[in-house]
Parts: sequence; C-alpha cells; structure tokens
Amino acid sequence: MPVATQEDRRVRKTKKALREGLAELLMGKSIQHITVRELTEKADIHRSTFYANFKDIYDLYGQMEDVVIEEVSEILSAEYNLDAKVFFGVLLRYIADNKKVCRLILGENTSGTFFNRISNLFQTSCMACWRSEFHLAERPEEMRPYAQFFLSGSLGIVRAWVVNNFDRPIDELMNLLVEIDANFRTFLKHKFA
Repeated sequence: MPVATQEDRRVRKTKKALREGLAELLMGKSIQHITVRELTEKADIHRSTFYANFKDIYDLYGQMEDVVIEEVSEILSAEYNLDAKVFFGVLLRYIADNKKVCRLILGENTSGTFFNRISNLFQTSCMACWRSEFHLAERPEEMRPYAQFFLSGSLGIVRAWVVNNFDRPIDELMNLLVEIDANFRTFLKHKFA
C-alpha cells in the first residue's frame, strides 16, 4: 500500500476522532468552554497532532461546517428538489448517517453560524426550484419572504428532530415534510399564478 494512502487514512481517522470528541463535548457545554487539552484527551490524540491539523477549536468546528455545507450542496444539486419525497428522504438519511456531527452543528450548544449558512443554501435552492416550477424568473425578490418562512419551519422541524435525539422514524418525518411542502406549493401556485 502506498505511504500517501496510509497517511491519508491516518489523517482522516485523526480528524474523525477529533470531530466525534468535539461533538460529545458539545452535548454538555458550549464551544467557548471547551479547551484543546480537554478535546485531545477525549479523542486520545496528542495536542501537537491537533495543532498540526487545526489552529484552534473554532477552526475544527468551521471545517466541520464546511464539509457538511459541501455535502448538502451536492444533495441539493442532484435535482432531487423537484421530487420532495426523494429529496427529504436523501437529506434525512444523510443527517441520520452523520448523527454526531449533525448534533454538533444543529444542536443547542453551538453558534447560529451553521444554521444561517444552511438556511441561505436552502433558500437559494428553493427559490431556484420555485422560479422554474412557477415560471417566475422576473420576480425572485417577491418569493424571498415565502422561502424564508417555509425554510424556517422546515429546518426548525429537522433541528428539533436532531436535538430530540432523532425521536421520530425517518419515514414519519419525511412524510410530514412532504405534506408541508405539498401544501406550501399549492399556496404558492395560487399566489403566483
């Protein structure tokens, strides 16, 4: 096996241990109160290894946000948004497959930066989908408040699911979001027809 592959695997394993350690610590306290020493002890990683990969706790957290934003962007760009059931199914499975990280960045003990970033990402995608579906190329600003309202509720439901330890089955939550989406699209159809 090539040396570069082994190093890449070790780096990935180290970063994963640090992400999971940070996620666990954030379940009990805010990011401002977590030290590098505490995190490296939790992850069983030497402090110098941490500093070889990250400047500080916020750098680790920021990189985690970036990875999730990139992965969710890929889900949004896969054209699932025209079929709500498929889209919400893929999105909820992604969150369920990444529980620790999603608890970390959608939980109660973190800053709102990620939630704002993900909201903006969804808003852009949602408005593009609606402009296409309802032939509204000329009126994007008119749709913005509706997108904000719709996404605030939908993301709030998903966030509550994460904060409440994934207390509903994925299919139940998916069906709820699909129903809300269908009702909101009916409203928009009448509003912008």
